[in-house]
Amino acid sequence: MRLRFWLDNSRKIALPQSALPCLTAMVLCIGQEGFVWWLALPVLLGVCAAHLGMNLADDYFDFKHDSRVRSEICSTSVRARMEKCHYLLSGEASLHQLGIAICCFLGFAFLMGLVVLVSQWLLHGWQAAMGIVLYAALGLFFGLEYSGKPLELGFHGLGELVIGLLFGPLNMLGVQAAMTGQLFSWQMLTVGVAVGCLVTNIVYVHSVMEVNADATLGKMTFARLLNERRDGSIRGCGNFWMLFFIAVFAVVPFVLLGVGIALRWWSLWYLLTLLTLPMSIYLIYSTHRFVHNLPRCDQPQWWMGPMGNWQAYVEAGIDWFLFRWILARNICTFFCLIMMIVHLFFRG
Repeated sequence: MRLRFWLDNSRKIALPQSALPCLTAMVLCIGQEGFVWWLALPVLLGVCAAHLGMNLADDYFDFKHDSRVRSEICSTSVRARMEKCHYLLSGEASLHQLGIAICCFLGFAFLMGLVVLVSQWLLHGWQAAMGIVLYAALGLFFGLEYSGKPLELGFHGLGELVIGLLFGPLNMLGVQAAMTGQLFSWQMLTVGVAVGCLVTNIVYVHSVMEVNADATLGKMTFARLLNERRDGSIRGCGNFWMLFFIAVFAVVPFVLLGVGIALRWWSLWYLLTLLTLPMSIYLIYSTHRFVHNLPRCDQPQWWMGPMGNWQAYVEAGIDWFLFRWILARNICTFFCLIMMIVHLFFRG
């Protein structure tokens, strides 16, 4: 089937969640010993292809796990009608064709990784190459186990945390290994955890807003894990813990950056990332009011960044959902962009 069909159904709209951390890690590697600039293209293409392949693999495992027709319940869930497996339910593609598409995307990612692996082996020796293999293997393992057997982490409420791990520290440490041959650094781990928290909030705020719809779907999310007891009854303090982790994922990145500045890893210029702190605080405030059904003003403001065709979202009745999702996405985007700009122009 056409490449465009599979690109559309692999949810390419989510590519910034992997591409931005990847680009940020690349920029932060500039100036490090062993940096190989021309490996940037295969590294970026490999990360993006792996992300799209894993998205399709998630559809594959999710459909096999529960192939009931979601159209019966999609009216309760924005995600159910926006994302999952619609092309399988409509007959536009079969599971076999989906499997072939997954192999193609992951095969391309493997080829890009092979280019990087051979290059680093020749430039910096087998130890550097083995570091790339390590991060690629960990990424493949957690990517498949997100919804694949035997662990099926996403079905046990750990999906959001896996996404944060994959797109944050594993992604950025892997990029550092690919670009410089350096296996590990505390600085990149710290940035990776910070960015991973912000990426996690993009998907976690989904599950907080749709905790009831996900319960109807039988989809276990981190929000449901915090909000429900094992017998399915609602915890008395469930809302508190859901909101607590929104705050953790929103604030920890700034704490980690402050630690790095205090340790003199980075200059004071990196404090410019605090420009995104008001957005993080408003995300916490807005989600708090949403969870408690309090009056709120879900209207874009200039300091929140671009939010697309807002009037169209209002007319479609999904503005309540997209407001916090896009806000969380913009926080991550601007945080990464500021990190890159500061490193390129003000790191000294």
